[in-house]
Amino acid sequence: MLADLGEMQQVADKYNIPFEDVFFLDLNFSGINLDVPYSRVRFTFKPQNHYFQTSAKRNESEYFFGLPVRPKSKHKISISDNNLFFDTEMVGKIEGLANDTCDTTYPRRGGTVMNLNANSKSTCHGCAFCHTLKQTPKDREDVSTESALRNFIDKWLQKYNINDLSNLQQVAVVTGCFGSEQKTVDHLTMVRKVFADYGYHNEIFYFGSEIRSDAAFEKLKREVDPFAMCISVECFTNRERMLRDIKRDLTMEEIARMLKKSKELGFKTNFSYILGLEPISTLKKGFEELLPLIDRFPVINVFQPHTDGQEILRNKDAWSIDYYMQARETLEKIFSDTDMRPRPWENYRGLWYLEFNGESLHDIRIP
Repeated sequence: MLADLGEMQQVADKYNIPFEDVFFLDLNFSGINLDVPYSRVRFTFKPQNHYFQTSAKRNESEYFFGLPVRPKSKHKISISDNNLFFDTEMVGKIEGLANDTCDTTYPRRGGTVMNLNANSKSTCHGCAFCHTLKQTPKDREDVSTESALRNFIDKWLQKYNINDLSNLQQVAVVTGCFGSEQKTVDHLTMVRKVFADYGYHNEIFYFGSEIRSDAAFEKLKREVDPFAMCISVECFTNRERMLRDIKRDLTMEEIARMLKKSKELGFKTNFSYILGLEPISTLKKGFEELLPLIDRFPVINVFQPHTDGQEILRNKDAWSIDYYMQARETLEKIFSDTDMRPRPWENYRGLWYLEFNGESLHDIRIP
């Protein structure tokens, strides 16, 4: 997107934000130039370049990314000998470079959050922008039944040499569509029951769009609370074109009703959105309408195309850095009078890294 590091610094100065927020945005937009036999990579990045001044001042030394591998002819960001380069300039060290596989479970927030993919995201297809289709599937281990889940947890305890799961702050069910509301609710209640037996009583988080009826919400209140819900909205318009069948039949009016019900029951409530598919005016209208219905900052992901076919989904304005800077300013204004802020551990392809509306963002940044 940008020509060189100097231009990135000019953008950072123009918008009065850290250089890192511009560089990491470009990194997520562009992907990585790398000769590997798979379509995504993940790694920890440790900056070692004078441009990363805010990281140095704040002693922020590690960042985690999952990125698409893009053709060498298209992008300047590359990896060689565990060094990250922008064109020919080395900007930092890489650790843990690996195939970004689609896993049954994985940690977040320094091991204090467990993401549980019980229904195999790699087999869930239909959303035009989704990257899971291009990931290597490593999510076929069965954790969908009570006995299988207990067996998995036993192995987790042994792996991390702990006696129970009381160290976790969140268990996040982030998985493929279950196919029905009843199956979704049954799984969440089973997860609560099993994890409680292992000393876990904190938040169960659900990312999806299959919980819709008042009866389902009320059962979750009785049997799963403390509970949090992120409705996978992803886009406000062109939903028939962008989303798979289970998601596209949700109208924005129905989404608003679901958010309202979730918040009324005391669940932490937000939604997810893919940035880069729609004009800023559409983004502004949608976020302003949903703002009163949420109490946790939305999960806003920068669109990462993995094929030329996916690149055509990108809004015509979203090829420019100014689009993303305008999105930042628009959203910062919308959320400025709230206490909702981005959580860096929750989103590795977001719009904010070190600063939001002039406020420093601090949190654990690696899994």
